[in-house]
Amino acid sequence: MTQDGKPVQGSLRMISYEGGPESAAQQAYETARRAILRCSGNGYPLPADKYEQWREIEMTFNPERMRSR
Repeated sequence: MTQDGKPVQGSLRMISYEGGPESAAQQAYETARRAILRCSGNGYPLPADKYEQWREIEMTFNPERMRSR
């Protein structure tokens, strides 16, 4: 993340996935990536004095509850 709370260009990546086909994991990753980038337009409101704590963020995305019923 940059100091103004925006993701570093090109830094978002899928590290791994579990279960299901790779194509579904890639599609879920791309959807999550777009959402993160769209929501970060003005930067996330993170405390500047704690930049070293949130400079690198690892997220776990679990789409389990997002399935249609």
